[in-house]
Amino acid sequence: MTEAVFQAPKRRAKVYESFEAPLPILLSAEDEEHIIYRAEIIGHHVIVTNPAHIQPLYEKGYFGKGVFSRSRPEHMISQQWKYIGDRCLPVISSSEYQKRLSWARSALLMQGLEDESVCHALDTLTKPVEFDIEKEHSQKSDAKSFDGTLVDQSMDDMSCDTDLNLKHDNLDQTDTTRPQRQGNPLYDPLAEIYPEEPELLKANVKCRSHDDWLTHCGCRPDEDQLMSSERSISSADPSEAYDYVLVDVSKDDDSENISNQNASAEQQGKLVCRINPFTMMEYLQLSYEEAFFLVYALGCLSVYYSGEALSVAQVWTMFRSLQPNFSSSYAAYHYFRSKGWVPKSGIKYGTDLMLYRKGPPFYHASYSVVVDRCDKSLRGAALRPFSWKSLAALSRTTGNVSKELMLCYVITPSDMTEDMMSSPECLKQFTIQEVIVSRWVSSRERTEQEEI
Repeated sequence: MTEAVFQAPKRRAKVYESFEAPLPILLSAEDEEHIIYRAEIIGHHVIVTNPAHIQPLYEKGYFGKGVFSRSRPEHMISQQWKYIGDRCLPVISSSEYQKRLSWARSALLMQGLEDESVCHALDTLTKPVEFDIEKEHSQKSDAKSFDGTLVDQSMDDMSCDTDLNLKHDNLDQTDTTRPQRQGNPLYDPLAEIYPEEPELLKANVKCRSHDDWLTHCGCRPDEDQLMSSERSISSADPSEAYDYVLVDVSKDDDSENISNQNASAEQQGKLVCRINPFTMMEYLQLSYEEAFFLVYALGCLSVYYSGEALSVAQVWTMFRSLQPNFSSSYAAYHYFRSKGWVPKSGIKYGTDLMLYRKGPPFYHASYSVVVDRCDKSLRGAALRPFSWKSLAALSRTTGNVSKELMLCYVITPSDMTEDMMSSPECLKQFTIQEVIVSRWVSSRERTEQEEI
């Protein structure tokens, strides 16, 4: 074995969000009261369903992933949106609308409804919807009065085709109103720093040319660093946008096959507003290790099962029953989290964990980690026994994606029994040892020896 050579983490070429401090660790009872987030065990999965809890859990530590997305829960019904009055509605094709109708039909039939009742309900859903824009505008204008002063809103762009990434600049904003370009603060990670432009923003956003520790380098952040064009659609209110959809009946040749034939000849080539027949909300899915870290280490998550909150010991017992090697995998996860890394699942590269500095949006993964368990005498059944061929293949695969392979050994006491493992207190007796695996290339070694 030789001394390990550590490589600096590689930055991502473009970063579209600012770094937020991770969830706090309470050191004493006098610490400021914090929020207890809620998760539920549904079908052997730990799911966070409250939208107010999803964003903080992901942004402050990058815990979990969206059930429909690869990482951040940002699944949207459509990437194209249009303003109808004050409503910003998603635009979908006729085939997509038909697909949602079939899902709604299946859901109604699963509830035991008769075919006649289902058809009647679908006929009601597929009828075009017309909004009384003048009435809604009058009501919203009355609601937006401040000390007898009304905020005038122009309605000139009511029929104008526009995507959500265009700025909606026809609002006369007061000094206390945030600019429209910043989007919804629930989805736009830069929402809170826009009012600080330009002085504080330059100090908070890191530039690409300097190290992260140089916060006052004096560089002005680029526009593409401040906003992502893909996230500009988040300025719409999701609660309103998901109630109705705009169906583009001209995108599909079979648009006349809509079940109730509501699309008339005059509507062909136009956007028809209809009720969204099937709404899908994206939730945050936590791994067992992430969920238990939030429960045990940070104390900011409460896990519910069948409507009842579970204690720390109950969560430990349940996760061990669902995942046999949970104690070892969590020990490794807890160890790397305490070192400042952000561990994520490494199944994409055939490993247990991937280690990121700060988080996936900022850096590429530095290490692919394989977790194994042994006792102090380095004996015991391996969780993942390697042959020389499989180890060489994994090392080669890891090297091809510019990462380093790390073997993480969870060393347990030789006298530890199964009863002792039934409590999370056993984690205090574990020892972690890291081994970095690197390929030995004979030609490279020969060249280095000749240079010496």
